[in-house]
Amino acid sequence: MSTNNNCGRVVVLGFDGMDYDLTQQLIQSGQMPNLEKIIEKGCFNPFKSVFPPDSIPAWITAFTGKDPSEHGILDHVNYLIKGEDSAQIDTSVFHQKTFWDKISENGNEVCIINPFMAYPVWPVNGAMVSGPVFVQGDIQVSNPDYVAGKSFPGSMGGISDLPSKKNISSFYTSTVEKTKEQAAYGLEILKDKSPNLYFQTFLTTDRIQHHLWRYCDPKDPTYPGETSVRNSIPEFFALVDKIIGDFNATLSDQDTLIIMSDHGHGMRCTHCFNINEYLRQKGYLYHGKQSKPKLKTILLEKAKNYVLHFMRKNNLEDYMHVVARFVPNAKKLKKGEHLTGKSNTLVKASSFAGTNPFGGIRINKENTENYEQLRQQIIDEFSELTFEGKKIFNWIKPREEVYSGPQIEKYPDILFDMIPQLGTGMNMYTKLFTENPTHGKISGGHKRNGIFISNNPNIPTDNFDFSIEQFYTFMLDCFNVKAK
Repeated sequence: MSTNNNCGRVVVLGFDGMDYDLTQQLIQSGQMPNLEKIIEKGCFNPFKSVFPPDSIPAWITAFTGKDPSEHGILDHVNYLIKGEDSAQIDTSVFHQKTFWDKISENGNEVCIINPFMAYPVWPVNGAMVSGPVFVQGDIQVSNPDYVAGKSFPGSMGGISDLPSKKNISSFYTSTVEKTKEQAAYGLEILKDKSPNLYFQTFLTTDRIQHHLWRYCDPKDPTYPGETSVRNSIPEFFALVDKIIGDFNATLSDQDTLIIMSDHGHGMRCTHCFNINEYLRQKGYLYHGKQSKPKLKTILLEKAKNYVLHFMRKNNLEDYMHVVARFVPNAKKLKKGEHLTGKSNTLVKASSFAGTNPFGGIRINKENTENYEQLRQQIIDEFSELTFEGKKIFNWIKPREEVYSGPQIEKYPDILFDMIPQLGTGMNMYTKLFTENPTHGKISGGHKRNGIFISNNPNIPTDNFDFSIEQFYTFMLDCFNVKAK
């Protein structure tokens, strides 16, 4: 076993969607005593995620040190559309190119448990154990001898269930048990093998907040009042704190514990800014007078809007995904592509980041002679828009001011971050601002600041600005490994 580092053994626990503000609040209220003790000795910082702050691009950035404009994967998963739960990601962009691969190649023993999207597994000096995400499948281990005699938790990977109001309590109970099971499995391996680097991710933190936020937050407009899951999120964070305490108890004073997350979490947007409707009204959407949609297409859009509004008002969100499965081209209808999918579209909203405050606007360069002028004109005009007396955009800018990698064109031409109440709406022939029809189904949403916590005050953070793009280099620095 090599000891080629300045940090002793390094144990990294990644909790998907663990929010800086919420974690700080729970620590201050005394609900996370183990983290409080760790922070007193070490550090606690907000950990800035990628843009957009979604799990898939963020974890790949953490693994590789490449921002999304470099690795090119901006995918997010929408469970409400048929087929989205079987999303497949090309893992070749990080296969054998992660921080644990580099650390392993330098002679260190590594144990990597449930790394998000890293499936199928590949050989390392030690072992990788991983399950498929979004689809059911077999859990794999790169070195079966390394974990011989230990039963795999069946809950790794396989995130495909969507809770309803009726089973929300059992969903919470099941998620708690899965988390305990995963933690016990990882802790047993850590005690048994004591690798130089141990890394385990827990995806359940994100799921709990997505589906249970409105049950715990009286400020949420869809808060149902007192229920059996009223305190589920703080209770779950208390479980996270216990897991962290159990892992920390196995370490010596020379070892380093790191707790990190890929992004933050909070109340999901309650309203949508229907950007394409605004662009339509202002004459930006279509190129040429002959490009307007046919009446039957407009009527289809209005019917869709009515159904969404009806289901939202009558608390029928649980049935939206059922209805969507029987609607032809439901994905295109949701994204408004039946109205904006033609080549004569000039400017349109992008659905690349889902119904969230962060998003973008695409410009069809082929239909304009003054691309930069049009882009700046839209930015200037949108910058002045308001909602309930507040400016809509925290910022709106050309994509090149956010990232500059070789795959930057996968991003929309204009990127923006709106106030938390608003998400990107794709509906047309409706009001500019409407209630988010799926908030009652998925009430928790992503924020930019995750967490970075360590028990070690001497870890190499001199050139570390606590952004997820730097996590790869930071981990290599812990082991004195040079990035190639």
